[in-house]
Amino acid sequence: MKFGLLLRAPVVVAAVLLAMTGDDQFAQVTAIVHAAMLVAALWWPIPAWAASTALLVGVHLVHPPTSTDAVYGWTVQAGIVFLLALRLDDRKTALFSAIGALPAIFGGPVAVAAVAGSGVAGWLVRSRQEAQAELNEERGQRAILEERTRIARELHDVVAHHMSVISIQADAGPYRVSDPPPELTETFATIRATALEGLSELRRLLGVLRAEPSHDPQPTLADLDRLVDDAETSGDLGSLPPGVGLNAYRIIQEALTNTMRHAPGATVHVRVVLDGGELRIDVTNTAPAEVRKPSPSAGHGILGMRERAAMLGGTLTNGPTGEGGYAVSAVLPITETS
Repeated sequence: MKFGLLLRAPVVVAAVLLAMTGDDQFAQVTAIVHAAMLVAALWWPIPAWAASTALLVGVHLVHPPTSTDAVYGWTVQAGIVFLLALRLDDRKTALFSAIGALPAIFGGPVAVAAVAGSGVAGWLVRSRQEAQAELNEERGQRAILEERTRIARELHDVVAHHMSVISIQADAGPYRVSDPPPELTETFATIRATALEGLSELRRLLGVLRAEPSHDPQPTLADLDRLVDDAETSGDLGSLPPGVGLNAYRIIQEALTNTMRHAPGATVHVRVVLDGGELRIDVTNTAPAEVRKPSPSAGHGILGMRERAAMLGGTLTNGPTGEGGYAVSAVLPITETS
């Protein structure tokens, strides 16, 4: 676990205040050294814990502190045990908290309870953060699976359509040749049977992903005007393989949806360029007219776009612009198998 500024700042401030305590010169020097150990515990908790524990025992044996100095000493020890508990597993946390509380016997039951309680508090904070991290990871994995399922549904339509065309063409092939030889007829029959078998298997494996059958054609970049009126385009976008056209359309659609959700009132510019063997997509928006807090599902749209790009062997980058806006860029390679 890494300590952020929100934790480091109060620890340093507390250490500075504690370093200013002490009823005599010896206590003042001890307070400064002890406070430095509290800061060191941010990076090296176990050595700081060992040094603090040894210092407390040594001070009580050599120069017993006043009641005021003792309070500050146990405060530092409790802080170090708390930081230690944030970094160690449950077993080590229990062990180091118990040992760290032993010197507090010199300060009475309140000191023992304070040091031991700080270990419990650190354990509770760490457990909560670990549970939250696991929950976020689970949400991310679920979002990936949901997006891949949605992509599979769409590609099922595209692939099924092409396999159906192959089957129909193979069935009609022998009738386009007068008196076709048996070998040709048999070859076309094999092609048709293979296409039908593949189509049946495809529907068996992927058809279950669809709650209800849909006969609507999947969109392509030829339908880009459904999303945006003034997109800047270059190249023959109608010549794209269906898989590339579909996923490019969905990437732009998701980028525009994210803009409406997170940057209301912003101006959006869409640029799609087909250049040689790759398709480049840029969706950029200006700074929003109003700032909105991120929603709990923030980030899933980017995840879905990245999955679509990766599936085609492409890349997707995203991030804020220098003018306060946001940009999404994708590069999709065009291959014969896309």
